[in-house]
Amino acid sequence: MIATKDLAEELRATLRGNVLAHEPMVRHTSFKIGGPADLLVIPEDVEDLKVAMAFARSKGMPSWVLGSGSNTLVRDGGIRGMVVLPSAFQALARAGNEVTAGAGVRVSRLLAFCSKQGLTGLEILSGVPGTVGGAVWGNAGAWGGSTADHLARVQVVTDTGGELTLEREAIPFRYRFSGLPKGSVIVQATFALARGDPAAIRQRISRWLVQRNATQPVEFRSAGSIFKNPPGDFAGRLVEATGVKGTRIGGAMISERHGNFFVNLGDARAADVLALVALARERVRQTAGIDLELEFRVVGVD
Repeated sequence: MIATKDLAEELRATLRGNVLAHEPMVRHTSFKIGGPADLLVIPEDVEDLKVAMAFARSKGMPSWVLGSGSNTLVRDGGIRGMVVLPSAFQALARAGNEVTAGAGVRVSRLLAFCSKQGLTGLEILSGVPGTVGGAVWGNAGAWGGSTADHLARVQVVTDTGGELTLEREAIPFRYRFSGLPKGSVIVQATFALARGDPAAIRQRISRWLVQRNATQPVEFRSAGSIFKNPPGDFAGRLVEATGVKGTRIGGAMISERHGNFFVNLGDARAADVLALVALARERVRQTAGIDLELEFRVVGVD
């Protein structure tokens, strides 16, 4: 392994946050799957994050960012290098019609704050799992809307340890993709919203939540949507049309409720999930001639 207890001790000596060696990623992903990371770093603030990123670069270690782990599958062999968990970035503030949220703020908490403040625009993200940082990085969305729709600017720390603020116009967002600098870590994001009635905002959030809970397997561990929707169609519909809903491999299953959700029945391994992914992709390729693209991130080694 790249990281050793000695490396962890060296980083701890310069960091105020937490540093864990050989940390099982099953504890940090919504799938509850994954082998250990060489290093897991939880920086206390931006300066801590800069130190950690510079440390990884100086040691030639690859670095990975994990929010709540809601859109990630960690392979059974774990992650070589350093995983950054920006969970301490919990700032949440309003200035006029703008709201700034730290990368570690849960999307659900951001929506509750906006509704209380009477600011509308982000309700479409109701039920989107994970954190603000993850939502911005993957341009998360639902029901035809996306995170980028109301984004004003993003603050990041680069892989060299520098700090950068990018305006929305400078970021090449597209479907489920942000185009932010490779290797950078989101610190916070600012959203430009409109004034609205708090009660009406809460009603819209509730309506989207009810619809999501009725159509998705929220009772099981998952990583959210597995495949991106191809142009003019839906990945879930394509998977369901092949007849593989309910197929089980090991401890993983293609949801019987939604074809684009693969779930952990309790003891799934990453290999089980990836075998189902390969099966579904091949069946869709055979029946529809479409090569589905992954929406969730697969990291680590077998």
